[in-house]
Amino acid sequence: MVMNLPTTTYDRLVELAATQHGFVRTTDVDVMEISQGYLRKLVQAGRARHLFRGVYRLTAFPTTPLDEFQEAIFWAANDGAAIGGEAALLLLELADVNPRRIEVVVPPGHRIRRQENLRFKRLAGSLRERDIDFVGNIPVVAAPLAIAQAIRGGTQSSLVHQAITTARRRDLLDQLDEPKLRVALDERDDRATGIHGAKP
Repeated sequence: MVMNLPTTTYDRLVELAATQHGFVRTTDVDVMEISQGYLRKLVQAGRARHLFRGVYRLTAFPTTPLDEFQEAIFWAANDGAAIGGEAALLLLELADVNPRRIEVVVPPGHRIRRQENLRFKRLAGSLRERDIDFVGNIPVVAAPLAIAQAIRGGTQSSLVHQAITTARRRDLLDQLDEPKLRVALDERDDRATGIHGAKP
């Protein structure tokens, strides 16, 4: 007969953190009716790290390539936030991009009450349910929107072409998406050529 061992407060936190790449928020513990002081005790004991206001990471979890993206979502402090732009291309494995900052799409007018962060950048945008995909339980904008944002953000043309080709091969674009995106890229490049190629 298997005995059910009592579930400790720490066990409950670990169970939650396992779905969030090791991260927990003070809002999470409030819902779980765990004292926020308990998180501070974990920090003192070396069992958690305080990353920024309201966000902690349990040290029992090894770091992974997805950690920074999960941290960016929690930095935005908005349940409707999603990774966007070049970072979305990277998460979706659409192109060989190396984003300097992780862009987080949040609703227009949403104020991020965190300290400025050189690793993360706010990108205003209204997202519908169909605009959001998930990678490792992390919300990320769907391929068509990610590519459109990359075009507007100035991503190198060859990388955008790579993203479009990869997304098409994986059936992540519908019939109208690809021509729209290619036209948008061509128009962007034509404007850039017109500006930089104009004679004084």
